[in-house]
Amino acid sequence: MIMVGVDGSALTVREMVDEDIHSVARIYIENFKGMKSYDDAVRWVMMKHRSKPICMYYIAMLGEEPVGYILWTEHGGFRSDAVLELEQIAVARRYQGRGIGSMLVVESLKDVCRYLHARGSELKLVIVTTSSKNTNAKRLYERTLNAREEALLHDIYGGDELIMVARREEIQFLNR
Repeated sequence: MIMVGVDGSALTVREMVDEDIHSVARIYIENFKGMKSYDDAVRWVMMKHRSKPICMYYIAMLGEEPVGYILWTEHGGFRSDAVLELEQIAVARRYQGRGIGSMLVVESLKDVCRYLHARGSELKLVIVTTSSKNTNAKRLYERTLNAREEALLHDIYGGDELIMVARREEIQFLNR
């Protein structure tokens, strides 16, 4: 468990457990247009969660209330130089703009890096994709990860997707 402050309240960022699946699915439905069905979202989150450690979810809690989540996915097998994707991040709408997304990125990635180190690997880079129109997400990734634009894929998920990359040596909070 990781405790940090947000607007005077205690925010806990921790690994997701099975009991969090429905909360994550609700936050997903509130934030993304992909899956329209709550039941489909629950099934998707459950399957991703069960593929741990390839996929690792973290959840942000304000007190006992789930307010956001992040999903990290490892690509290319269990290599000594690990490539991660920040596959998804979402914060409940009524809590957006309070720094919860930034805390989810920073605190969860520190924990994922501890896991990688314990198994004999080190983070090489983080890949992030986001809608080319989502300037808030782009700024979040630039600010927290020092991610930079690498490519633009046209007509993915109903629009253009920006691919951003952050290399370990450029991620400031990991180099302290």
